[in-house]
Amino acid sequence: MAQYQTDALVLGVKNWGEADKIVTLLSREQGKIVAAAFGCRRPKSPLAGPLQMFNEISVQLSKGDKLDTVRQCSIKRINRDMSRDFSVMAYGAFVAELAINLSVEGFPQGEMYNRLLEIFAAFGQRNPRVAALGAAFQLLEFSGMQLSYERCIRCNRDIEGDAYFSIEAGGAVSQDMVQADDHDIVEYPAAMRTFIGQLLRLNWQEKPSFKVSGKIMIQAEDLILRYLYHVFGKPMKSLQFIRQL
Repeated sequence: MAQYQTDALVLGVKNWGEADKIVTLLSREQGKIVAAAFGCRRPKSPLAGPLQMFNEISVQLSKGDKLDTVRQCSIKRINRDMSRDFSVMAYGAFVAELAINLSVEGFPQGEMYNRLLEIFAAFGQRNPRVAALGAAFQLLEFSGMQLSYERCIRCNRDIEGDAYFSIEAGGAVSQDMVQADDHDIVEYPAAMRTFIGQLLRLNWQEKPSFKVSGKIMIQAEDLILRYLYHVFGKPMKSLQFIRQL
């Protein structure tokens, strides 16, 4: 049975059977990996410590017909802030779930992997709600589903002032290009466009210097969540976790 070694981020963990787990990993070279970790839930298992959410690990796996199998793994980096605070954990779970949904098995994900390393390292030092929103907009840029924020998707002119945003088409629409039969269209004020631009340019190694109103924050969240629902056809499971906050 073929074996391979890779560095990976632990993005998903769920119990399986009496003592096992199914883990979802992200690798630069292999993309998304779904693997079985047999005996991982036993107290003395050497897999138990490394296979915790948000850890970066070095892992050896063997190929399988349906699932790969974790053979050995060791910790490269522990993102402790992600597991100490309930709020940080909840919003971090949203980012991890989004990365799982956007990544592809067997397709290299180097850019997404490196960005997630920066995001997870900075998450505990930032407002987790803003951090999760910034992460969502940035991760979409690596998915092939980039949205059009600055130019009208119908006339290709730069957006000026307040506008609208088509969830279905994935882009901004100038006020004079809105049609009577438009569906799933939301307000897209200039202040939200500025805020999204700031999130897209956010440097995770520096503290952000911008401020945002609660109204614009809610509108930006609504836009991204509507779009993700449109793309995935279902709500994000981690939102239930966030609603408990």
